[in-house]
Parts: sequence; C-alpha cells; structure tokens
Amino acid sequence: MPVGPGADATDGARPALIARTARIDYVAAWDEQRRLADLVRTGHSPAVIWLLEHDPVYTYGRHGTRADLFVDDAALAALGATCLASDRGGQMTWHGPGQVTGYVIMDLRRGPGVRRFVSSLVDAMTDACHACGVTAAVSDHDSMGTYVAGRKLGSVGIRVAEGVSMHGIGLNVDPDLAWFARMSACGAPEVMASSIAAEGGTDDRHAVEQELMAALAARLDLAPQEVAGLPG
Repeated sequence: MPVGPGADATDGARPALIARTARIDYVAAWDEQRRLADLVRTGHSPAVIWLLEHDPVYTYGRHGTRADLFVDDAALAALGATCLASDRGGQMTWHGPGQVTGYVIMDLRRGPGVRRFVSSLVDAMTDACHACGVTAAVSDHDSMGTYVAGRKLGSVGIRVAEGVSMHGIGLNVDPDLAWFARMSACGAPEVMASSIAAEGGTDDRHAVEQELMAALAARLDLAPQEVAGLPG
C-alpha cells in the first residue's frame, strides 16, 4: 500500500527504512538506487537509507574528470579496481572495503530542502565520528565533508531527480588509505584522506553503521525501521 511521500510517523518524524547489505558492485547498486527512487517518488516506499560496501571503485561526478585519477585502466585492473563516470554531483572519489557507503533515497519535495539535506548528511557523519571515538572531527559544509585537522574522513555527493535524492555519503572506517593517494579527491590534491580508525577511533564497522543510522535519523527527522532487505 502506498505510504505517500509526506507520510508521518506517530512522533511527527517521517518514516524511513534502513537496509544493510553485503558488498555489491557499484553499477548494480546504481541500478537499485534508480529503482528505489521510483518507489519513493510514487509513494510506494518511505525514505530508504541503504548502508553497504562496494568493490574498489573510483567514480567522478558531473563536475569531475577522469584526469583526477593518476593511474590508467590497466593499472586499475591489476589493483582489482575500476573507474567510471557517475550522475552524482562532485568530483573524483573512491568507494571500497573499509568504507561505509550510505545511499539516502528521500523525497525532498516536502522537506528538507537540498541545502539542509546535504548539511544534515555531513553533520551525521561528524556525529558518528564523535560517537566512535574521533571527537576532533568537524563538519565542513562548503567542502561537503567531515575532517580532522584538514584530513578528510568522509564526503557527500548526491543527485536530486524529480524531487528525490540519490547517492549520499562515504565514511572511512578503516580502508587502505593508499587508494586515496592515487587520485585528486574532490579536486583538492592537497587534502589527505584519513579514517576513523587512523584517528584513534573504532575499526568496528557494525558500530559505525549503528551510530551513522542513529545520526542520519536524528539529523533528517526520520523514524527509522531496520529491515532485512531492500523494499520492492
């Protein structure tokens, strides 16, 4: 039964489904996001927060370029990685093992607006870092990321189509940071990557996901329900 894009939970928060899945190929996840966005847009699903991990992949958004990656396709293949263009905003980034990727499929037509939505994603990552032992983490809304002393722990890149958001966040728990040295992340080659574990926090992915779920729900005023799989 359709829930309607503006349906409210009993406490005034909007309902949301939270799904955590095993590692998945980026393109397969992209296809799933489009399917989920259609469900949300037509009122057949509430907002969906999807937490997952990707096989190693570099992606560049609408303002990015393949030149921001310093290795060619043959070298990437030898590393077990790929590179592709994405329809999200932003420039070059990396997803892979040791990073929590979070896709937030949400109808923004009845709030929050895009600016507040993006700020909430950034702040939710920072909240999760604090809860997981990195109290020095700070939000940078202009750069759309979470940082410690200039080192980047997490980034945001989204797409909004017909009022519904896709893509979302990448928060580093304990990835091999060598992946980030092979690119100019978000067009800022001087910015070093870091992770929650490297900054003295936990390396427990499950704990980070739990804190991130809670932070996203609070920042976006959602009433979350964790489900075993993706809707539809």
